[in-house]
Amino acid sequence: MERRETILIVDDETDLARGLSRTLQMALPVTVHTAASGTDALGILKKEPVDLILSDISMPEMDGMDLLEQILAGDATQTVIMMTAYGTIDVAVSAMKKGAWDFLQKPFASDTLVRMVTKGLERHRLLRENRELTARLAETSGSPIVGNSAPIRHTLDTLAMLGRSDVTVLIRGETGTGKDLAARAIHEASSRKGKPFVTVNCPALPEGLLESELFGHKKGAFTSADTDKVGLIDQARGGTLFLDEIGDLSPGLQTKLLRVLQNREIRPIGDTQSHTIDVRILAATNQALESKIDDTSFRADLFYRLNVATVTLPSLRDIREDIPLLVEHFLSKASRDLKLPRKQLSPALMASVCSRPWPGNTRELENTLTGWVALTPGDTIDLCELPDTPSHADTQDDPFAMPYLDQKDNIIESFTRDYLHRLFSATFGNVALSARKSGIKRQSLQKIIQRYAIDVESYRK
Repeated sequence: MERRETILIVDDETDLARGLSRTLQMALPVTVHTAASGTDALGILKKEPVDLILSDISMPEMDGMDLLEQILAGDATQTVIMMTAYGTIDVAVSAMKKGAWDFLQKPFASDTLVRMVTKGLERHRLLRENRELTARLAETSGSPIVGNSAPIRHTLDTLAMLGRSDVTVLIRGETGTGKDLAARAIHEASSRKGKPFVTVNCPALPEGLLESELFGHKKGAFTSADTDKVGLIDQARGGTLFLDEIGDLSPGLQTKLLRVLQNREIRPIGDTQSHTIDVRILAATNQALESKIDDTSFRADLFYRLNVATVTLPSLRDIREDIPLLVEHFLSKASRDLKLPRKQLSPALMASVCSRPWPGNTRELENTLTGWVALTPGDTIDLCELPDTPSHADTQDDPFAMPYLDQKDNIIESFTRDYLHRLFSATFGNVALSARKSGIKRQSLQKIIQRYAIDVESYRK
């Protein structure tokens, strides 16, 4: 039986805690625990998993801020909602900066509580599922494929299945979709794990040099051949040879590779004898090889030898729901690699990132985020702080222009209006607080308010 999601309410006002517990259990299929102090809460967390924590800020002995710090020290992804009385909003905002997911200002309506807890549980569920997927692929790849969408789930299952066999696999997908990660995942899931994984970038070397690199050569085979050279195919013996962008292989090398696949043997340049090989071959392409067969630039028989099994990787536009997860993954990686503090995107910038077409897929997304981490100050990266951000006059045809000001996309407009409604509802129309809470500069937020003719006063009633 699947475990019910669990909520922990921490408040020294026990009657209030019991009332909140009843409200949540009547509205949601959850188990609710209550604790009258931070110490009691930590004791519960040691005994069983909790999916969401609802904690008061003002408590004796250990206050909510100290409790938040200890909770996040044990699990930095824990979803914590802080409850605060009127007049302590600044403290709540400080708590969010320290890692709280959101806050509720007392007194609050039951439907407000249920709505926020529901969204918090959705957030926790998404993070948990992503950790599980990452762990699954960590067993088959040193570089995890991040995502929680149906296409990514299908891809992970396919890679794991292909790893259990020893067939030749053709990996297809647009530039930047992670074909190298898929190849390594197949290798790490196979019985050849622990043996060599050798990558050959087919377009990177001229035909003559690539032939020598692949097959090796004997001393004296050509002018500069001063010693014997072991080729990459032999270096992969017992393991996997990954031929990246196989569509760029020259016709001559296509013929020689076909013989390798047919006979499972190679002959180094200048050698008079062939020898057998034990190597699994994986190939990848971003090209339509069928069209290259039609124009005779790619051998049909080689295609059929390579295409024993196929996996096609989704483009980023096919998995837009995974973009926030990818953003978090790449921001963490960039901050770690660059030895800089962890950064996040403002909601406005996240919306813009999610709307961009990303023709270079996850590779372009990663490179862009890495540049932002390196070149922008502060903990939050905002649209107006990005280097080389085009002016309003230059953004008419720019798919990455600020969506609130320059684009007419109905999805982005809907997102914006919904976000602003939730933002101003939470802050009762306080623009300064809304700017701090959202990570948007106050001047930028004022422009957005004007753009959408938002009646901020209506939220102050």
